Amino acid sequence: MKITDVKTYVLRAEVGKPVTGFRGHYETVASRISHGFTAVYVKIETDEGIVGWGESIAREAPSAAASVINELFKPMLLGRDPLDNEVLWEELFTAMRIRGHFAGYYVEALSGVDLALWDIKGKYFGKPVHKLLGGAFRDRATAYASSVLFMSPEDTVKEVSRLVEQGFRYVKVKIGRGYDVDKAVIKAIRDSLGDEVEIMVDANTAYNVATAIKVGRMLEKYDVLWFEEPVPPDNLEAYVRVSRALDIPIAAAETLFTKYQWLEFMRRGAMDIAMPDIARVGGITEAMKIASLADSFGIPMTFHVGLSGAGCRAATLQVIASLPSHIIFTPTYEYYYIEKNPLAYDIPKEPIEVFKKDEVIIPDKPGLGLNIDEEKLKQYTT
Repeated sequence: MKITDVKTYVLRAEVGKPVTGFRGHYETVASRISHGFTAVYVKIETDEGIVGWGESIAREAPSAAASVINELFKPMLLGRDPLDNEVLWEELFTAMRIRGHFAGYYVEALSGVDLALWDIKGKYFGKPVHKLLGGAFRDRATAYASSVLFMSPEDTVKEVSRLVEQGFRYVKVKIGRGYDVDKAVIKAIRDSLGDEVEIMVDANTAYNVATAIKVGRMLEKYDVLWFEEPVPPDNLEAYVRVSRALDIPIAAAETLFTKYQWLEFMRRGAMDIAMPDIARVGGITEAMKIASLADSFGIPMTFHVGLSGAGCRAATLQVIASLPSHIIFTPTYEYYYIEKNPLAYDIPKEPIEVFKKDEVIIPDKPGLGLNIDEEKLKQYTT
């Protein structure tokens, strides 16, 4: 079997308002650029008629990742056997490594290609990807509702109550507006709902070390399950100091790439819960290596999905199925409920996320379980 073509689809779905929870300096930037959903879908065709689909995370400037695929990866992939996905991953990664491209858009582009290759491999053997990864430890995954955005304490309680009524026990709340505001919101939830709900919080890098520690100690009093991204991800030392100072688990880091960056964070004890994004870290091939690191360091994993489309979601569920329980943190799947991303829900012919209360069923169709409606896809192509 040989690869005959590689295509990219640069997608955008405008919603007319920011769809981010970032605070601080970035908030003013986000108000100008984050008014919708973006993604890069990757289609790889073969001479046997098998087609694979993948997705590169692309929060902004999706054409950057598409250009990497079209101009650099495509010539390297044409004529190659897509079943050699490990070989192809290493060659694509190495192509620009010597020039300093071992993170950022380059690895995000590689992630989309890797997912498409795994999709082909599963379809070739007629098995879901989790079978090729060694089998499924589970046929469903516990999801959490993400994320309750910034609102008053009273409105936050109403929103969390609504989610609990829908069957979600785990709810993630955005924080980062300052100690007093954060405390008022978390206290209101606990005072109103008690132990009916498990609360996670996400600061989206809003704080410096001192403030993060102060906020974290407050969160410990309210039995918050995890404190996500308390400080900027480019400051490893800050993560180390916050993690050492607090008992609440520190969740990180959706912004990291490849096993090399994850190794350094884990080695320094900078996190308690690993939260990779499969459409960013280098795809399934690299995510499984990161899972091995997490196992070695005794760090459980949950997975970032956020604003991503169907490809990231489908791949994430396949990986979750394949990991043993001692590596999986509960909850393990992020359900971004607040805004229905059309790039995730309109483009697949069948839904990727099928829920039974707060559990999402693992797809068991060959490959990633993606069945793309290309006419719908083209409606969002820029």
